[in-house]
Amino acid sequence: MRTLKKHQELPAVINVDSLGPITFVSSSRARRINISVKTSGGVRVAVPKRATLKEARQFVLSKQTWIEKQLTRLTRIQDEANKFSEKIKELDIDKASNKIATRLHELAQEHGFSYNKLTIRNQKTRWGSCSAKNNLSLNIKLALLPDELLDLVLIHELIHTKIRNHGPEFWQMLEKIYPLARELDRQINKYSGLLHLPL
Repeated sequence: MRTLKKHQELPAVINVDSLGPITFVSSSRARRINISVKTSGGVRVAVPKRATLKEARQFVLSKQTWIEKQLTRLTRIQDEANKFSEKIKELDIDKASNKIATRLHELAQEHGFSYNKLTIRNQKTRWGSCSAKNNLSLNIKLALLPDELLDLVLIHELIHTKIRNHGPEFWQMLEKIYPLARELDRQINKYSGLLHLPL
């Protein structure tokens, strides 16, 4: 009965030290207290039925350093995305599609890859993907990335036509083409806020 009473206090928005307002919600699916940090800067805590609001708050305090790092990272990503807010409004869809398709063909020819169908569209969660039939789907916003990052994403998806996972063999092939692939991959993360900007 005590736990039930605590859950009657949820949902709740509580200011937690330097973290600011945090939303606590009851979750019937959660097996443990779960923290998620949103791109909007909001922090949400899912509280399972067996946990109390007090326990959830204490858990948040124990993860304060991690939460602060996530908030800082997401703020940086959003700042990077904001720099492109005007460019994305001026993006010529046809020119951008042609740029991506042309470069993909060039890289495939240069490095001995082949693919089936190519689709270029506005995606909100990823830069690209490769299907089991070697159909490639690429994000139109790739055209806004620096050329070396565009190339890395294209090669990344081309390698998936041969290697379906991100295991050691995948990275070995990627680093054979781009020795600094891991560093470039980290740089791409700085532009992930672009994915959420409306086109």
